Amino acid sequence: RKARSLSVVRQAAAAAPAQLVSIPILGTVVAGSPLLAEENVLGEVLVESRLASTGKHFALRVQGDSMKNAGMVENDLLIVRQQPVAENGDIVVALLNGEATVKRLSIQGHAIELRPENPRYRPIVVDPDADLRVLGKVVAIRSVQSE
Repeated sequence: RKARSLSVVRQAAAAAPAQLVSIPILGTVVAGSPLLAEENVLGEVLVESRLASTGKHFALRVQGDSMKNAGMVENDLLIVRQQPVAENGDIVVALLNGEATVKRLSIQGHAIELRPENPRYRPIVVDPDADLRVLGKVVAIRSVQSE
């Protein structure tokens, strides 16, 4: 006649600790209007090795709110796989005429846009003569809790 009772059905499996690797935090990227990119190593962040298993990775701190509906807010860390190409719909860190930004890549025929994930911002239409370079694809977001 116990009010509540619990019984152990099976023991929890001992999970192996995740393997971690260190990747550099290279600076900030604007989630808003593009700003001049300045690469500064600010430190390092540990990420699961499975996340960074293929290719070279780096991290960037988010500045701005144009990607808030994609879960990126001010001061979050973006984990980026360095790669020069991306597919339609990928969230990328792009260098447009020397200015870095993070946006969703939209390719429709010959038209290219860098689209924000916040209705307060307008898409950036990439002129055919513009110097657009994809620096990498965002593969993870590490939220930074404010104290």
